Amino acid sequence: MMGYPKVRKGTGVMRRWTLGLLIALVLAGPAAAAPFQPCVVYTEAGKFDKSFNEMAYAGVTAFQAGGGAAVKEFEPSSPADYVPRMEAAVQAGCSDIVVIGFRFAEDLATVAPRHPSVHFSIIDGVVEGTNVASILFAENEGAYLAGVAAALASQTGHLGFIGGMPVPVIRRFQAGFTQGVRDTRPDARVSVAMLSDSPKGFADPFAGSEAARDLLASGVDVVFPAAGASGLGALDAMSAAGRLGIGVDSNQDYLYPGHILTSMVKRLDRAVKTIFETGAAGGFRPGLTRLGLREGGVDVTITPYNRTLWTADVEAAVKKAREDILAGRIKVGDETAVPS
Repeated sequence: MMGYPKVRKGTGVMRRWTLGLLIALVLAGPAAAAPFQPCVVYTEAGKFDKSFNEMAYAGVTAFQAGGGAAVKEFEPSSPADYVPRMEAAVQAGCSDIVVIGFRFAEDLATVAPRHPSVHFSIIDGVVEGTNVASILFAENEGAYLAGVAAALASQTGHLGFIGGMPVPVIRRFQAGFTQGVRDTRPDARVSVAMLSDSPKGFADPFAGSEAARDLLASGVDVVFPAAGASGLGALDAMSAAGRLGIGVDSNQDYLYPGHILTSMVKRLDRAVKTIFETGAAGGFRPGLTRLGLREGGVDVTITPYNRTLWTADVEAAVKKAREDILAGRIKVGDETAVPS
């Protein structure tokens, strides 16, 4: 199982920042030496992937709509293009560069030290360095709420989880979802399918669809795919079978109205927008930040596309679970709570 590089001692302790206070907190950091030029490097899935990258792109557009500087965008053609695209961003005069996804971690650990005056931020990964900010989300907390809703919506009591690959971020989704299901309905069970041991597991809708069909054949009637573009295939298969899927990262409720129970959103849009706002104000603070329910970093959705699926019992149970997590009455397990 892949892991994250450790944060070097001295780069700052882990902080839990509310997104609303993040700007004020980072203003204590050192000022940027170069003129402010925000940039973002997506994964090869592109900024219109209906998932992870698109949520980050929403943060870019929100920053610009609020009067922020034009953001330069870079889209690699493959993982082999990550370093060239990051270097291209530096050569383009970027002062504050956000890279989207844990797969950048190893390459960023090489690139960042070459450019100490450039501020790098990585979403979903941890990289040490005095010029690197690492942003993680408490996916397990949002996934717990999705598990509560799924347990009550399931008719068979057999639910499924599909992961792109067994890395910590995906294991956090799995841990929270499984705990939410079991806390709500102890007799229920969750079957797990991991699509790959490589990043290909996030870019294969056919594999996602096949995994969902296998789960359907075993009696599963609600599936939660945390698998990037592969998850789109799983959602399609669940909809075609008249069953329920759960969206991930961005709000995917609209894709299959009446068949997406909810979406567990990660507010990359807020994180990206805030990173650029702080950079524009001359602030930067390296180290690790984690965004969960309390910080507005994760949640589940109720929209007109799934409103009829949310009975009063489901809505009340999710509301109580959210309150219990925030009050500390429920401790949601993280990636260490599931087998590696």
